[in-house]
Amino acid sequence: MIEPPQLIRQIVDTCLNVKDGENVWIQTWDHSIGLASEVALACRQRGAHPIMTITTEDYWIRSLAEAPKQLLETLPSGQSALLRQTDAFVFMLGPKSPINWSKIPQDRQELADVWYLSSNKYMDQWRKIAKEHSIRILGIEYCLATKERSQVLGLNWQEWKKTMLAGCLVNQHEITVNCEKLSRKIREGHEVNIKTPFGTCLDFKLAGREVSEGDSIISEEDAAKGIVKFLPSGFVEVAADEDSLEGTVVFDAPIIVKGGKRIEKLALEFEQGRITKYHAQAGIEAFENYLKSGQGDLGKFAFFGVGLNPGLKHGFTQDDKVLGGVTIGIGGNEDKGGKNKTKGNNMWWASTTQATLQVDDALLVKSGHIV
Repeated sequence: MIEPPQLIRQIVDTCLNVKDGENVWIQTWDHSIGLASEVALACRQRGAHPIMTITTEDYWIRSLAEAPKQLLETLPSGQSALLRQTDAFVFMLGPKSPINWSKIPQDRQELADVWYLSSNKYMDQWRKIAKEHSIRILGIEYCLATKERSQVLGLNWQEWKKTMLAGCLVNQHEITVNCEKLSRKIREGHEVNIKTPFGTCLDFKLAGREVSEGDSIISEEDAAKGIVKFLPSGFVEVAADEDSLEGTVVFDAPIIVKGGKRIEKLALEFEQGRITKYHAQAGIEAFENYLKSGQGDLGKFAFFGVGLNPGLKHGFTQDDKVLGGVTIGIGGNEDKGGKNKTKGNNMWWASTTQATLQVDDALLVKSGHIV
């Protein structure tokens, strides 16, 4: 299947800005070879030197289960050498099917990193080189919209793929501008109020922490910091004052969980940043399983975010990026500069619709629309 040319241009020109003479490493799964091939050809047409590496799903699962752990934790010298000569690295998200964690030993699951974000012995070595050499890194989440995953999640595959593609093709420069605008106002703010017509009414304080800007255009500064960006994109997030949240949030959009089950109308009540009550119209067991999944600050306010992507829709897998949606997260937030501690940075988040968001005297979102 030939992917839309505008998607290829978005990846190669807009997000990565591939230049003549550059070395581009394209990492793909077996199910995304077609897209990877198109990206490689586009890089070559622009005078760059692409190299494509492929991981099959069966090989990946069996390696995690059967190969010596020490080998899995070591960055091979060949990969290290290739990485040092790479200017841009683009990786397709996978595998095609949801990961069957029962096939991966517990002590190896931290090595099953497909996002290039986790901290483990292999990725720490990989990321150190990438940062030292200012490599531009982009992950393509569009590749997660597979028939196999849609069946497990209970989604219409064609609608999901269509929505993911629409999210990839939006004007990335507009998203970047909105990211910078909202980040500045949040960074300078102190008091936050969020309301929706569905019963959400929250007040909390900001803590002067760095705002995460989820756009897809990779700048030289991003590369120097070792930042990994994704497509589709479109959000800003920040870890707020964890002890300050008061009020109720009602997640009016269905929350998709494993096995195709959904949580309907989940409502959480907070006092001093901690959940005091919770209920849902259906599917509450999935949320309770999260609260019982470990120790630490699993039920404590962690962060909030605003979606900025006009091509995406609620009810699929990118709710935190939907334009005008406001996300509330609980649990671990150390990756965002917060102080909540959970094993493996375990956390939970969901997004509201039609929200009105005010920071101090400034209205940032009104009824689900960016002001």
